[in-house]
Amino acid sequence: MNDLMEIPGVGESLAKKLADGLGGESEAIRAIREKDIASLSEIDGISLDRAIRMVSEFSGGVNNAARNKDGQKLHNAMIHDIEPFISSSPGKSKLRILQPLSVDSIEEINDRRDRVSEAISFVSKYPEAAENWGRIAKSISPLNRANVKIDRLIVVQNSDDLEHLATVEKFARIVVRESRETWRDYEGIPRVTWIGPNQPTDIPPGWRICSLGDSLWKMIPELSLRFIESNYKTLFAMTQLRKLEIGPCGIGERVNNALDGLDKLESMITREASENAIEEVRDSLWTEIKNIQTSVDDLIVAATQEHRLSLDGSEMLSYYTDSSGLQNRLKYEVSESIEFALEEGRGRLEKFLSPIGIKAPIDCFQSDYPCLFNKSALATIEEEIDLLISMKKDEILRKRVQSAILLSDKLNKSVSEIIDVDLWIGIARWSKERRCNLPKIINDSSPSCKIRGLRHPLLGVDPVPIDYGFGSLPGQSFDGSIVLLTGANSGGKTSLIEGVGIILLLAHSGLPVPSDEAEISLAEEIHIMSKVIGTQSAGALERTLIGLASIVDSDSKKFVLADELEAITEPEAAAGILAGLLDVAAKNSVNAILMVTHIGSSICKKMEFKARVDGIEAKGLDEELELIVDRVPRIGIPARSTPELILKRLEARSVGTKSKVFKSILDRL
Repeated sequence: MNDLMEIPGVGESLAKKLADGLGGESEAIRAIREKDIASLSEIDGISLDRAIRMVSEFSGGVNNAARNKDGQKLHNAMIHDIEPFISSSPGKSKLRILQPLSVDSIEEINDRRDRVSEAISFVSKYPEAAENWGRIAKSISPLNRANVKIDRLIVVQNSDDLEHLATVEKFARIVVRESRETWRDYEGIPRVTWIGPNQPTDIPPGWRICSLGDSLWKMIPELSLRFIESNYKTLFAMTQLRKLEIGPCGIGERVNNALDGLDKLESMITREASENAIEEVRDSLWTEIKNIQTSVDDLIVAATQEHRLSLDGSEMLSYYTDSSGLQNRLKYEVSESIEFALEEGRGRLEKFLSPIGIKAPIDCFQSDYPCLFNKSALATIEEEIDLLISMKKDEILRKRVQSAILLSDKLNKSVSEIIDVDLWIGIARWSKERRCNLPKIINDSSPSCKIRGLRHPLLGVDPVPIDYGFGSLPGQSFDGSIVLLTGANSGGKTSLIEGVGIILLLAHSGLPVPSDEAEISLAEEIHIMSKVIGTQSAGALERTLIGLASIVDSDSKKFVLADELEAITEPEAAAGILAGLLDVAAKNSVNAILMVTHIGSSICKKMEFKARVDGIEAKGLDEELELIVDRVPRIGIPARSTPELILKRLEARSVGTKSKVFKSILDRL
């Protein structure tokens, strides 16, 4: 367990749990190295979050760019949006690994982008193959080791052998033979694995002769069958993926590499035709015997229909005193017909048994007419069939054990790779559905983003595409590291800042973004702060201010998105506090801040530095008294909130004194 325990956070107890749950230390390390969180999270006591942390620690730790709860919540919402497009359950689980990364992890980000590009190309070029992939990959799951108790006896030479096989004991019963015992003392036991000297020369069916160094599956071959049974859906799906016609592309190469060397997989999981034939003969033997008996009788009756027997008086008297003579005379008359019918019956039985290589007994009929089958002959046939079945099963078991041993390690790696491919194909399908594109990554020391055709994917409607941006973009219309977004109530300010947050989070995750185009200079940190509901208490205000101060004053390259922070305290005080914080942020080029606010003018009056102020303008009310809003922000042009429009709507929709109240308020504005 030493290698496992070198992973940060993995102690002796956890290492043992991982090794036991996945079939050994090497398999546990493979699962962690290949980020197989589906297999890891299936182990008792290991949650999905713990599996993700384990994988991250093994990879040197993941520097998650989403630095607060609101940002993580928004990212998780996007993960939830992507998930239905991924076919396999473990692929859905693996999606959780794709957290937004710091610019310091640019190699991992670029690797993800390459995977996405490959998958998008595949989905675009080969839509039929992509559709078939989705249908087949639904059945893919991490391979189950089928660690169950088997009805097999392992006979060892001494107690040292018993100690050596301590890990095998949970799969089968192990006994130490006494010095005077030979293999014949165990001859009546149907499934025995004999380890050590004095083994039988002719190995009984169901027996295995092994050494201490042999594999678990060789000692207990039934485990291979249990392995096939418990993983049949996945293994069958793998054989179907091998038949999938994928044209030349990156995904095709990955799939071919993953499935290379699995030529024997189909034969390993498919029931052999000879096996089926024996079982079919065994199952239908009695029915066939009854049919043969009836057929023989029918032939005899038909052949003797035209026979006539004439007797003179003396013959009648002699047969009267000697009935056996009459019987012999009758047999003589119909003997040829009976013999013909019996030969036909034997021929039919011979043909019935020929597919499995069993000869029909000469004395298979007990009587001529009515035809009865010889019970001892039937018992002989049944014994031969049962022996054949046993031998065939033993032969097939040997073949499957050999194949399973050879393919075991390869299969685990192949399934893991296929799950990874399914993850990226699912992301590509989502990207196509949501009309996403990979953003252009700009190498710039200051954080910035420029977006054309931004579409918020979580609104449940087809939104109006918006062009927007902020950060260090000298000479461009979106230039401005400190931006205040003002304007109409219900005008879409929150949706816009969320949409920008989604773009940033997905870009830092190496994933496509819901826009026509995007150029982003990646940051180390992304801070997203949603609306604060209600004025905060003194203690909460203090904690919030300490947190905000540490964010804007740090030297980390960062994006900060904040929605109506003025709710932290009274409006006048909030304007001064936010102005002070923004002034601190403006002194450092590592900050790019977008803030939604209703007190933009008040903040600007108190700032030393100049902030860019954008506006989403409400132009009036329509015939149904709904706001007419231009949801595309006007860059550098502030916009007022819309209380007067809301009051006009309330006045128009109210009656009596309520309408007068709202009008009097309007007159004061």
